[in-house]
Amino acid sequence: MLKFYFNGSPNPTRVARFLEESGLPFEPIAVDARKGDQFKPDYLKINPNAKVPAIDDNGTVVFDSNAILLY
Repeated sequence: MLKFYFNGSPNPTRVARFLEESGLPFEPIAVDARKGDQFKPDYLKINPNAKVPAIDDNGTVVFDSNAILLY
């Protein structure tokens, strides 16, 4: 299942809206930037830029909202 890493900022929100509208099954995973979750080693493996959004589609990792929407 697709894992969607997000927070409440605009770019993750537009990806979330797309995922909801498309009906694709996904697991939302919150990344709390106020607590520095984006700098944790596990998340840096997903996105070395330490930003959200990002998706992990069974090992295919894509970050940047535009790239995710194109994917």
